[in-house]
Amino acid sequence: MKLLLVIALGLVACGGPPALSALDEMERIRTAPSTREGAELAPQTYAQAELERARAKQAQSAGDPAGAVLYAERAVAAYSHAFVLARLARATRDLDTATRSLAQADERARAAAARRAELDAQADALDKELRVLTERFLPAPSGPADPKREAARLVAARSLALQARLLCGAARLVAPQAPGLADAERELASLERDLETVRKAVPIDTAARVRAACLQTLTHARRVAKAADEPDVLVAELSAAGGWEPARDERGVVVLLRGAFRGDTLTSDASTKLTSLARTAVAHPGYAVQVVLHDATPPTASEAAANVRRAERVVQALVDSGVTSVKSELAGARAPVMDPADTSARARNARLELVFVSPSR
Repeated sequence: MKLLLVIALGLVACGGPPALSALDEMERIRTAPSTREGAELAPQTYAQAELERARAKQAQSAGDPAGAVLYAERAVAAYSHAFVLARLARATRDLDTATRSLAQADERARAAAARRAELDAQADALDKELRVLTERFLPAPSGPADPKREAARLVAARSLALQARLLCGAARLVAPQAPGLADAERELASLERDLETVRKAVPIDTAARVRAACLQTLTHARRVAKAADEPDVLVAELSAAGGWEPARDERGVVVLLRGAFRGDTLTSDASTKLTSLARTAVAHPGYAVQVVLHDATPPTASEAAANVRRAERVVQALVDSGVTSVKSELAGARAPVMDPADTSARARNARLELVFVSPSR
């Protein structure tokens, strides 16, 4: 602008008309579409440009060409500034609009994902309940069998009864007043008495129905329980910690300890591991802990009494470490993981099972 002023003054000294061309340029810029946008989006700067334009015209009318050039150039600069501000305002407005649209799209996506997860959960729950009801009310009747087949049925019935015991126990940990729990436990107690005194036909069908009833009760208990972390989260955490091989079953997340006892006393290694698992349980307060002791072979009376003491020590160790909801179960040798007849492998059937009972499916 200084150069233009110098040129204008030089033209004035030479008698030329510099104000006319400067004012023409000013008017050309003022009528451009971009300048009109500046009037809309940068009104203050545009108003300043209009003021400089009026001064330029006033200077021209007063016979002051140098002043007219100066004010005209200032008007041009102000119009240009208004244009730049208008572009910036438009860009900011477009960015805000795009940001709002993106946020709305993200919210719709999150809502859709949540709804889909809810529908998936409902579908899974209905599917599981359908399987439970089918198993409970439509079992295939078991006809008469030879003595060997009946012996196998007795083993299977006792295993089903144990599974029912663990499922009902898990339901009581999740929700002690769960619908149907008391009835299922009464059926279970009657089944266990029958299995102790079985004479001829093994109540295998009854065992299957009772197991289904306990599983259904656990499903009902989870509907009234408080929300907690998903079991997959707990599995991932235990896996990342190292030293554990967590697994999932119908009760929740299962961790096994072997060689946990020396006589009736916990080994130092087992005590350390229990303390670590207790910290995990405390960090996930929505979970209860079910302690299950398994034997390699059917326990004698003295061994059964020792198991009671062992279970009490495990429960006490967990309680001392801050676990508030814990219950023990004695499984005997009714749930082997190795063939009990294999003397070289059946020792692995002896194990301590800790189950983080899940309050969700």
